[in-house]
Amino acid sequence: MNSSRHLQFSFLSFVFLCVVVALTSCSKKDTVSDEPMMSGGGGFAEESSESVESSGVMTESAGGAGGPLQVVYFDYDQYNIRDDARRALQSNSDWMQQNPSSTVQIEGHCDERGTIEYNLALGERRANAAKRYIVRLGVDAGRLSTISYGEERPANSGSSESAWSENRRAEFVILSQ
Repeated sequence: MNSSRHLQFSFLSFVFLCVVVALTSCSKKDTVSDEPMMSGGGGFAEESSESVESSGVMTESAGGAGGPLQVVYFDYDQYNIRDDARRALQSNSDWMQQNPSSTVQIEGHCDERGTIEYNLALGERRANAAKRYIVRLGVDAGRLSTISYGEERPANSGSSESAWSENRRAEFVILSQ
């Protein structure tokens, strides 16, 4: 009888521990702030005068060196659109509006931290946030598709913060022009 109670207590302790681990390993809920900034007159607010280079954010172009579309970068475990990303997305939107027959695929990427499943979902949220932002800037949603590669296609194979920051991105691939 005493052994039976000990087994029940051990089993319940194990279940409780599993629940606690599961709950604490869940990521905090991200807040999305991907609305274009509007000025009082209905136009877009002017951007800060701080240059992208001075903020330490890379502004590489998609589609190889010299490509017309910029890569958008994200903070760790986030998919909200940063100020530097707003500038890049505005530039990408401008290009798409100047090339009305073009179609673009937005690829969501993550760094190596996190599970494969989590990173695929986060990459999808990043690609979709970039798509929503560009659509709000006036690009037809039918011209944009999204895909997530999670951590499977790193831009930098290193395991440092600087490498990880290059991998937390959305890339824009021109499918047709």
